[in-house]
Amino acid sequence: MEEAARALCLGLKGDQAAWDAGISALSISPPDCWSEAAQQILSNIAAVRIQKPNAIVELAPRPGTACVPELKAVQDDAGDSQPFQVCVGDVIILDGNVTGLPAGTVRSVNVGSTTALVSQRQSFTDTNFPFEFYFLAPPLDEVQSTTADVSIADSDWQVQGSASFEYAADQGTCPQAPGAAP
Repeated sequence: MEEAARALCLGLKGDQAAWDAGISALSISPPDCWSEAAQQILSNIAAVRIQKPNAIVELAPRPGTACVPELKAVQDDAGDSQPFQVCVGDVIILDGNVTGLPAGTVRSVNVGSTTALVSQRQSFTDTNFPFEFYFLAPPLDEVQSTTADVSIADSDWQVQGSASFEYAADQGTCPQAPGAAP
């Protein structure tokens, strides 16, 4: 969609070949909901220009999000998806289009029967989104299995979906969690 947007902008400035390329690019099925939202906006701009070539188009933000926020999976600190063994205190990164939400809008997650605070940092693995939401794996409850289900507990947006991860069966093989007594 970025290429289509660039081409259409050049076309709006009088470059007919770029305009034609931009219109052609709009016929390609978008890979994700953000691209789909961008495609709808660009298609509307193209339709206005075709109907009224001299019309001035002003864009304005709409309330809400372009995509329904969704938690689809979790990743480890290296950006690897499941399966991976989690130790108490490990960084767990939220994955899905929840990553596109503004900073500070996801505050906590449910991890099994525990709530963990969510923080945000610069993404080291995803070049599409400069920031990522993450939490530290909380200690296992005595009655909790090694599988932990994760869902959003507190957020400014309603976030759909959930994910899960496996704690290492023998936490004694894990490096000592930060702040834990030796």
